[in-house]
Amino acid sequence: MKKLFQKLTASFVSALMLCSGTYVTTEAADVTDSGLKGWHIYGNVDDNEIIDICDAVLVSQFMTVYKNKHGNNHISVEAALAYREEALEDDSIEYYLPIPQAADIDGDGYITEADTICIQNYIANNYDKAKRCGQPFYININ
Repeated sequence: MKKLFQKLTASFVSALMLCSGTYVTTEAADVTDSGLKGWHIYGNVDDNEIIDICDAVLVSQFMTVYKNKHGNNHISVEAALAYREEALEDDSIEYYLPIPQAADIDGDGYITEADTICIQNYIANNYDKAKRCGQPFYININ
């Protein structure tokens, strides 16, 4: 277990270095409300159809930015959606989650470090600890 944790941590740090200049802005993809509607995959936070370490890094970066701004890194999905809407209107906000619902891997209604660990477990093929990561879900916006 300790070796797996060390391996995941080393992979995460390496990916952080690779993805450190990567973040999603409003120019990235269709992130309007119409971009939310439809099928998505838990863990694929950046909505690029691939669950990779950049998804875990994006969630971690978002949590850090949100904590610095609001003083809390136990973020409800509703708060992440509101922050996303704020980011779409304010170009000075760099880090947000294009598909916040995809970051709530454990299904508790909050985006936490536990969700990031689920993404890392999925990437490491440790599916029994990845919870809903990799499973499809539908967002219906009227």
